[in-house]
Amino acid sequence: MIKHDDILMPLAVTVIIDTKVRDTEIAEFCRQAQGLIELVDLEEMSVADLQKWFAARRDDIAEKLSGPRKNTLVLRVLTKFKDNMIMENVYDAMVQISVCDDEFREEESDLIKSAASIWGYQRPPIKIVRD
Repeated sequence: MIKHDDILMPLAVTVIIDTKVRDTEIAEFCRQAQGLIELVDLEEMSVADLQKWFAARRDDIAEKLSGPRKNTLVLRVLTKFKDNMIMENVYDAMVQISVCDDEFREEESDLIKSAASIWGYQRPPIKIVRD
């Protein structure tokens, strides 16, 4: 059974992975999360609730993404789904979050590539911004 954390973690990882958390990404995280939560028929969460959820986990996720177990975290959050419809929609949400700030960084690209590989999708053609 899918839980809120299952849906929210890959989205949060997408926001945090490039270490630049922007307001546009938080807003897109909330928008995408609400749509996915409704799609999988979970109890609704307000934008304020989603922001609190994100804030409560942000530092822990950031620490894990900067450490030696980064790939383990990514693999864990991406392998929660067995239903193709859910995978497709989470993948789309991750892509939308990664490009909403008009930047697509290498870390985001690697995450999207990992999701595409795990879920069997072709990666969208998006230009990577390098610092």
